[in-house]
Amino acid sequence: MPKALMTFAACFAAALVGGCSTQLTEAGAKVDLVTAASSQHCNLLSMFTVQGSDPDETLRMAFNRAAVLGADSMAVADGKETTDGAEINGAALVCHPQG
Repeated sequence: MPKALMTFAACFAAALVGGCSTQLTEAGAKVDLVTAASSQHCNLLSMFTVQGSDPDETLRMAFNRAAVLGADSMAVADGKETTDGAEINGAALVCHPQG
């Protein structure tokens, strides 16, 4: 069975049981979470918003999104629980310039 079809089948089966949550990617795992105070020394790449089914999934989605945007760090500008799960407004940052 092709990998894409296997992945779809696994997520579909998991959705029937309790949902297919977002996994932290290898790149997302390399993104640091920084505070507002420590982000003053960083360069802003982009602001972004992610929505997930719960706070943990939403945080993983935020790390993954920051990585896709080319960030090495991320700051949470705003986070809230919603009726559908949770939402994070984040900042994708470069705090450790490659030299």
